[in-house]
Amino acid sequence: MTHYVIQRLIVAFITILGVTFLVFVAMRALPGSAIDVITSTSTVGGENARHEIEHRLGLDEPIPIGYAKWLGDIARGDLGTSIISGQSISRYIREGLPVTLELGLMSLFFGIVFGIPIGIISAVKQDTPIDYALRSLAITLLSVPGFLIAVVVLVLASKFWNWAPPITYIKFTDDPIHNLGQFALPAIILGFSSSAALMRFTRTAVLDVYREDYVRTARAKGMAERVVVMRHVVRNSMIPIVTIIGLSLAYIIGGTVIFEQLFQLPGLGRFILSEINTRDYPGVQDISILFATVVVLVNLATDLVYTLIDPRVTY
Repeated sequence: MTHYVIQRLIVAFITILGVTFLVFVAMRALPGSAIDVITSTSTVGGENARHEIEHRLGLDEPIPIGYAKWLGDIARGDLGTSIISGQSISRYIREGLPVTLELGLMSLFFGIVFGIPIGIISAVKQDTPIDYALRSLAITLLSVPGFLIAVVVLVLASKFWNWAPPITYIKFTDDPIHNLGQFALPAIILGFSSSAALMRFTRTAVLDVYREDYVRTARAKGMAERVVVMRHVVRNSMIPIVTIIGLSLAYIIGGTVIFEQLFQLPGLGRFILSEINTRDYPGVQDISILFATVVVLVNLATDLVYTLIDPRVTY
């Protein structure tokens, strides 16, 4: 297994480098730049001022040289400062990371709570009205974007109950009850949306195991159906389910960008959206490498969990 982990870490490192290089190039290929924002608010204008700012920020360097310098700064632990505000990117990450982690983990929790039981029930009740209804629900959630559901919920809540998301963020350490209440609605909507694929894959995985000979043997021995399903069927169908749980994290991380904006949560998703709008290169690049690292390491951890689920799995 050690050899396998080393190989995967090498591949993960190359993947993260590829992602960061694409983001680095894409930010400089977008129309407009942070220099436009700075010069628009500066009393000194003209091309000379623009070139001076570009040279001071290192934006006039060739892309390979700028990318290599940025990676060198990251390796030394220097995440740089925001071009627009002049604040340290590390400060934004320290403040926004707990918010994004809380929203992401709560969403993943609700996605698992919704997706796996519904998928199991749909498989056990195959080709019954319950199965058709649950499959229709999963297809609907796959078809409708999560942010659209969130917008509809916010509009209806505002119209009929005069409710809007709190503007002030409440830390968990300050007031756990109000903090969880602030995160509950966005986490449920995001988790419910991401659980649609989990429902479908759980149903398919459970049905594949449901037809195995050892399951029929367990029934023939007189085991209760609940015991057969939980002890034999669900346990042996967990590998594809765990795979989808790991992959759904990437969807949830992407969803936090919109959901943090809709529900006024000061997380990294909302921060990176603001940085993209102002072409603030350091912030976008640093948050992108953080997100890419989390997704890659979660996928690696997912592969390693296979041996805990099924000891027959070898690397």
